[in-house]
Amino acid sequence: MRIQYKQPYWIKFEWDIQEYPDDQYVTKFNKFVNNEFISFLYGKEFAITSTFKIEKSFVKDKISMIYGKPGKAMGLSYNSMTQCLAFEFWLTVNEVDEFRYFHMKGVSADDVENGVTITIIRDGDMLIAYKNFVEINRIQLDGKFIQDYKIPELFLGCASPQSYEKKHRYHCEVEYELFSIITNVTEIEEIRSIHNLKNEKLITQNCYKDILCLYDFKTINNLGIVYDESKNMNFLEMVPSEFVL
Repeated sequence: MRIQYKQPYWIKFEWDIQEYPDDQYVTKFNKFVNNEFISFLYGKEFAITSTFKIEKSFVKDKISMIYGKPGKAMGLSYNSMTQCLAFEFWLTVNEVDEFRYFHMKGVSADDVENGVTITIIRDGDMLIAYKNFVEINRIQLDGKFIQDYKIPELFLGCASPQSYEKKHRYHCEVEYELFSIITNVTEIEEIRSIHNLKNEKLITQNCYKDILCLYDFKTINNLGIVYDESKNMNFLEMVPSEFVL
């Protein structure tokens, strides 16, 4: 699915579709802010996996976020000038906020333009990066994630769409094939097996209960809402225009 420039999507709500179990062509859902999108970042074990591409012709800021959180931005960034992909974040170290740049080693501009799978795993105090499920780098966490990230929104296609600083919005046009967040899992082979399975076989996996969200972008309703293939109802929707500058 193509996310257009300045038309980001967000993961924020848990949706109630009990009244519409067999009908995806509806005009209104009940939905509630899901604070799990806050708490998972502060846990000791999680994995974020994204399969995406940003073609040369796609519209993008000089630095853009494939996915991210606002404030002092956290997320997977692409610098089109240096052609570098990185996971950027801020830590509080001895009561001082410090920036960290986690380079995705061995990921080329061709990878980004043709399609690549990037997984970021937190295993205790270590972040480990994988390209196409092969380890490419790791970094020690010498502090705690800053308090800015204690908001539920996680954006695809930007980081801070409401920022008054234009350069901090990090918009990009990006084509997604898959995005997932899994908690309590650190084994890359387990994550790989989940992404290689057909949706109907996901429930057979031991860590199925730990899949916070999983989108293969194949089931989208008439409102453009992307269905969650996990056991949850954490659907993905376009950010309302009033929240995008």
